[in-house]
Amino acid sequence: MSVSQNLTLGYAALIGLGGVMGYAKSGSGKSLVAGGISAAALYYVYTQLPVNPTFASAVGLGVSGALLGVMGARFRQTGKMFPAGVVSLVSLGMAGGYLHGIIRAGF
Repeated sequence: MSVSQNLTLGYAALIGLGGVMGYAKSGSGKSLVAGGISAAALYYVYTQLPVNPTFASAVGLGVSGALLGVMGARFRQTGKMFPAGVVSLVSLGMAGGYLHGIIRAGF
């Protein structure tokens, strides 16, 4: 398993767990659904990285960019580092990694 896959799998777990925590803590069905869909998409990226890295990286970039936008706006609004700030920072790093993967593949 590559480093990219390991990071993507960890990122998917973080996002999925965050959705479950949001639901458990405040009863937010939106958090549960959004976390589940995002985690599922990231798991798909994890499975596709070895066979179709450019496409997988593009999907990962889209998911991490969306999470960065949503959670970044929430962090600006609330100023709370957890969970919005943490997810924003991790999403920024992952977006950079996926962009690097796309550029490296020559797309």
